[in-house]
Amino acid sequence: MKNVTISMDERLAREVRVEAAKAGKSMSKYIAEVVETALHRQAAGGARRKTQQDAIRAILAGPEWDVTEDGRMPTAEERNARR
Repeated sequence: MKNVTISMDERLAREVRVEAAKAGKSMSKYIAEVVETALHRQAAGGARRKTQQDAIRAILAGPEWDVTEDGRMPTAEERNARR
C-alpha cells in the first residue's frame, strides 16, 4: 500500500470526515474507495461510448443503396409514387 498526502480545504475535509464516519471507514480508506469507484466508472463510460460510436458507424456505413434515377436524385413525387 502506498501512502499519499493530499491537501483540501477545511470545508471539504469536514464533509469527507463526516461521510467516512457514516460509512464506518477512515478518511484514507473512504477517499481511496471514492477515487477507485470514479476511475472504474470513467473506464466503463469510455467503453460504452466506444460501443455506441461503433454501432452508429456501422449503421451509417451501409448498406449503400443506389437511389438515383438516370444519374439524378428522384423528386418528391417520384419518391412517393405508388408502384
